[in-house]
Amino acid sequence: MSNTYSPRENAPAMPVRGVEFFRVQFGSVQKIIMEEINSSIISADVNYSMDEVTELTLKIIDRDYNDYRQLLGTNDTKADDGFAARNYFNIARDVTYVTKTIKSSNYVDIPGKVQISLITLLMEIAEVSCSQENGVSTIWTVKCRTKACQQMKRDKKPGNIYGNGTAYVAAVAKKFGLKFVGEQTTKSKQINKASGENEADSVWDVIQNLASSAKFKCFEVDGTLYFASMKWLLHRWGSDSIQYNHEVKIDGKTVKKNVVRRYCPIMPGPYGMDFPAMTMPNMKKSDNTPMEAQGDAQIERTNGVALRPGMTVFIGGIPTFTGYYLITSVNFEERAPSPVGIQFATPERRPKEKIINLPVGPRYENTLDAIGPDVIAPFLDAQIKATQQTRRPPQ
Repeated sequence: MSNTYSPRENAPAMPVRGVEFFRVQFGSVQKIIMEEINSSIISADVNYSMDEVTELTLKIIDRDYNDYRQLLGTNDTKADDGFAARNYFNIARDVTYVTKTIKSSNYVDIPGKVQISLITLLMEIAEVSCSQENGVSTIWTVKCRTKACQQMKRDKKPGNIYGNGTAYVAAVAKKFGLKFVGEQTTKSKQINKASGENEADSVWDVIQNLASSAKFKCFEVDGTLYFASMKWLLHRWGSDSIQYNHEVKIDGKTVKKNVVRRYCPIMPGPYGMDFPAMTMPNMKKSDNTPMEAQGDAQIERTNGVALRPGMTVFIGGIPTFTGYYLITSVNFEERAPSPVGIQFATPERRPKEKIINLPVGPRYENTLDAIGPDVIAPFLDAQIKATQQTRRPPQ
């Protein structure tokens, strides 16, 4: 397989400014029966992560239930059974969610307007819970995840899919209707069969184990399955780009290679106006760790809803931390003006890579007074004099 799985080519384009549209439908895609219940949805939180699949968490207000009406001091008969009674919230129920990712765009005759088509993601209910909160009606919390990935977790016959390494993961993505972005690896898949109390591996288990053995990340975003190392993903996806010539050695010969770095700028000033941070990003760095540096930020939502795990961001304006990072997670609330939360990190360093550790440094006597003799001696002297003069000693 060739290295043609570029996020720039296969992943959806980034939305333009001002795209705010929300639609969630419940039903059966196979039977072509889908119903929209947006008016009953209290909140909707979207979470993308490099460690999992796309997740949509809905809070839905349902009807109150007759069995509990007596506790509330009323015996009125309820006319409607509500969503739950009509099996809206069954596990594995089909759910469609219109994402913020553009599928296509076309110019129209109206000046300053453009017609866009957003990607609709097929999901299913993976987890439900209910509670009676401040009101009479019941509140259902419904977690939806990408249906293709949930099906992979249920498929206990990974051996029916042929191929090895990256080719196997690409075949899995094709079988379950996902697009694919992947880096080459020669690692072989390992399939564990059921033994004793241990269950057989699912298709999802196999590709995750394969990613782990290759030091890759395997995750899904908006219907695209990513299978690559963090280092390979760096600079491949972003809104801006720079190009320069870089000298590399190929077969012992030094040649100039045109290098393209793609990224989203997050920095103060006009250059960072497309993704303005609401406050300065929180940054962290420690010595001799696989993740050299990491951080999080709150981004204004106009274009922030376009950010996805796997994109590269350039963090500027913060000494010690200025540089390129890979987004590892994105979360935001639908139908709300709140900002978009992102987490990012430098690519994880592989064990075989040369890691420049901090030097040992000069050695000192570590049994001296913590604040040093040049401080403690004048302090004691001043304390004695102050006591003799019946004045309060210095603190």
